[in-house]
Amino acid sequence: MRRIAVLLALCIVAAAAAALPALAADGPVQQFRQDVTLGFYRGDVVSYLDFGPVKLARGNRVAPIWLVTNGVEAQRNIVDTVPGRRDYSPLWAVRTVTWTTGATPRVLRSKAAVLAAQRAGEVAVRAMSTVVNCPVL
Repeated sequence: MRRIAVLLALCIVAAAAAALPALAADGPVQQFRQDVTLGFYRGDVVSYLDFGPVKLARGNRVAPIWLVTNGVEAQRNIVDTVPGRRDYSPLWAVRTVTWTTGATPRVLRSKAAVLAAQRAGEVAVRAMSTVVNCPVL
């Protein structure tokens, strides 16, 4: 019975500690709420933060992100790299993908699908001057 009481007390202490704000060497760390956006990476769903447009500094690397302008409701933005890959960058050069008249929109889940639809004349891809900061989680 005593062991159960000790374990229960440890659980309560651990839960209380987890509820406290994180501490840095110079005081509490301020936490912010940030919505997560879902996208596609090579057919899989990925999560990323959307911090919006940024101005590039000299030497910044960017990766493409495809935004479908007139697709189906289930469509998400598409990226072709993720953290851990050599070509990854949280800075994304926006490319719009627009379904052409007469084409039947469907969910595009990868760069390969976008390029195949472009080769088939189903979509037009346009590079934009906008760069967004959207780190993949």
